[in-house]
Amino acid sequence: MSWGRWTPTPWTRGVGGWAADVARGVVAAPTLPRTPGPGEREERRAAQRAGEHPVPDGVLPGAAVDGKALRGARTESGRVFLVAALDHTSGAVLGQRQVPSKRGEGAAARDLLTGLDTPGMVWTLDALHTTKTTARLITEDLHGHYVLIVKGNQPLARAAAARLLTGPDAEWAETTAIEDDRGHGRIERRAIRVAPADQTLFPGAAQAFRLRRDTGGLHGVRTGKEIVFGITSLPAALAGPAHLNHYERRHWVVENRLHWVRDVTFHEDHSQLRTGTAPRALATFRNLAVSAIRLAGRANIAHARRDLHAHNDAFNTYGI
Repeated sequence: MSWGRWTPTPWTRGVGGWAADVARGVVAAPTLPRTPGPGEREERRAAQRAGEHPVPDGVLPGAAVDGKALRGARTESGRVFLVAALDHTSGAVLGQRQVPSKRGEGAAARDLLTGLDTPGMVWTLDALHTTKTTARLITEDLHGHYVLIVKGNQPLARAAAARLLTGPDAEWAETTAIEDDRGHGRIERRAIRVAPADQTLFPGAAQAFRLRRDTGGLHGVRTGKEIVFGITSLPAALAGPAHLNHYERRHWVVENRLHWVRDVTFHEDHSQLRTGTAPRALATFRNLAVSAIRLAGRANIAHARRDLHAHNDAFNTYGI
């Protein structure tokens, strides 16, 4: 069987489908036992961060799509590479597909999106997925919205977005949102400006945006600057600058709340099962564990795992 034509097994779809149903409130959320004592430090930090970055009114359900290579895993076709969709709010894994290499991620992501019953969802994807085919799929077939970064793989769209958004900051005051962040030994300022766009820029496009990130040390001196351009199918009536800033920030939950957790907490890249279907299967089981713990309201995956030493407790989590 060619991995480029790999079809997800029913249980693989079932894992993502269960997480999506819980996230939508269709089925009951899982419950985990909790060791008596003070609340987790990560839960307190999560509550604090939520206060620092309040969610703008009118934000739509969103999910991030991104890929991850399983280090050391191999098949006859090459490395094992997985692309997953992660719910912005809950951190649950909505679905996963396997692709033969980084070059096949776009087609796998489209197959993943097609298999998810999520009309009205806002999909955030990085520049690798900024293609006209993906944009049309999301807006026309899936009846959703996209927020895409435009880089060198779409030079004409990037140049057009840059022309739309050029000018001094004072000229963009009414269509700019600024968000400051402090933590992890640094400060960051995210300033996003927005301009109307149409399908001549990209299929389904309604707005273009420019996101500037200034970073520096806690002493307040900025030492780094990055400017990226993007496009979205969300019209201004559904998403102003603050909304787009929120969606772009939430996109990175897939790195922090899935890829990092599977690598550091579950030691995925150190697994000795590296051939055949085993790496993909184990990644799916890790996704199930991460989703269940997140949907149960726990912030610290490692802490929650220590509360699940007894098999009966683990089975009860899933109502078994």
